[in-house]
Amino acid sequence: MSHIAERNSQSQSEVGLMMPRLKAFALALAGSQNAGMVLLAATRSYALANIDRERGHTPVSIWTLMQMRQIWTKKLSARNAHSAQSDPRLFQPVSRMDDGGPSARFAMKLSRLEPQQRALLHLVYGERLSYDEAAEIFDISVSDVISSLVAAHTAISTAPASSSQQSEPQPFPYEKTARQQERAA
Repeated sequence: MSHIAERNSQSQSEVGLMMPRLKAFALALAGSQNAGMVLLAATRSYALANIDRERGHTPVSIWTLMQMRQIWTKKLSARNAHSAQSDPRLFQPVSRMDDGGPSARFAMKLSRLEPQQRALLHLVYGERLSYDEAAEIFDISVSDVISSLVAAHTAISTAPASSSQQSEPQPFPYEKTARQQERAA
């Protein structure tokens, strides 16, 4: 009995450590502070109740991100499917909030992306997950991940930051992430 309690405690601890990462992913998916916090709370509750029973050998980080994506797909995306663009303030540092500079213009472009594109950008470039891991989380093929990332890059590099200005396209980081390079070695 103590082994089960110890395992539950360890799982709860691991989910707790994932909360900042889950929050960032929730905001990328949901596109608003309120919807992101609802998604985060739903994911935390589900994960704490089911992690030991459902996770198997999947790493906690991948499993919790998968659960969040599934909850978002089932419950929240239908409500927000055709909503206005997301809040650009979610995608820039607090120190640069509303400064009108390059950070704000980039955040505006991110806010206009489809939720899946924002979330995939976050997973691959923010979380530094491999294309395979991102594909597993979204239950899509690696080629679909790459296609979505290319489409996101194209949208970011060609979309004006506002109706009155056009910014220069930014280079797309095709290089492998450090984590991907470690795996290849």
